[in-house]
Amino acid sequence: MARKTPEQLTKEFEGRKAKGLAKGGAAYWPNVLSNAVLKLVASGAEFSVAALAERVAQEGQVTDPAVKAGAEEALARLKQAAARAAE
Repeated sequence: MARKTPEQLTKEFEGRKAKGLAKGGAAYWPNVLSNAVLKLVASGAEFSVAALAERVAQEGQVTDPAVKAGAEEALARLKQAAARAAE
């Protein structure tokens, strides 16, 4: 698994800051992800990456821009983690 260099992390952070996601909405991604996991487990549905991604996408279908940004961030991180696990 390749680690990001400090320069890459700085560039990524600056890009997010420019988009307004360094604070605010992106801070909600752990909450969105945990809510999606809890709802998925409570429903008794099959637990898989695809099911979790679908649930996170459903969580993001709200009018609150902060929660929507958090859901987008959670979905991006979930896809990134799944891609790393597949390597």
